[in-house]
Amino acid sequence: MNDECRMCQRFLASGGSHALLQESRRWRQECRSKVSRHGGPTALSAVMAKFSWLGFIVLLSVVPAGADEWWTWVWLEAWRQEKTSAGLFLAGRHDTQDGSVVQLVSPRVKRELLPWLDGGLGLSLLQIEDVESGTRYLQGRPELELNPHCNLTPSLRLDWRNRMEWRWNEDAALTTSRLRHRWQLGWTLPEAIGPFTRVFASNEWLFDLHRSQWGENRVVPVGLSFKTGKHTDLDLFYMIVSTRTPAEWRHESVIGTYLRVRF
Repeated sequence: MNDECRMCQRFLASGGSHALLQESRRWRQECRSKVSRHGGPTALSAVMAKFSWLGFIVLLSVVPAGADEWWTWVWLEAWRQEKTSAGLFLAGRHDTQDGSVVQLVSPRVKRELLPWLDGGLGLSLLQIEDVESGTRYLQGRPELELNPHCNLTPSLRLDWRNRMEWRWNEDAALTTSRLRHRWQLGWTLPEAIGPFTRVFASNEWLFDLHRSQWGENRVVPVGLSFKTGKHTDLDLFYMIVSTRTPAEWRHESVIGTYLRVRF
């Protein structure tokens, strides 16, 4: 029998509102004592974090056998001064389904424009290769970003990344430009559990300006962040990539990592 049932039985036995008031106070004090004894909000956060970590482990144990792509990102922050930072972004993408490999190198500069707004400039160079046919081509991509953000609570942060890309493909007469909009919600643990520090989820839409239509969607239903060293952090994430084809939307699953290094 739970505490609520016992309280009701005592009230019926006593037959008075005064007894109900006394029993209510006693029950609230017992609840507070239990919460305090088990660590209060910190314990609740730890339990939620452990369930998030367990869920991600289960996801990783089930998905890799059917994962269509593997993505690896690395951010090397080489310089930082007050509100400005600069570094090199590296990325690799292996599509196990159609045998394509993408490699990217991108020097980038970021600056805090306002307390709630960051800006960024980048110049990306990509090599895209079809492993089966052996064909490859280069892509150049200047980039401009304006990224608002806000703290919904001390532990909950919302980021909105907005990027304009001007894409030039080797041997192509048309420059294909696109807009990218990504919402990301991140919850930082009040107290880290070992190296585990954060849970996040995101949704990004990519709009092809030359076609005037949405061409791709990238959903991260769950991702985890880890403090791997004094100057390094690592994200592990699962992503669903949906790409528009002439006939329908094609969906692929991705397992990815994102390593950030600060020198």
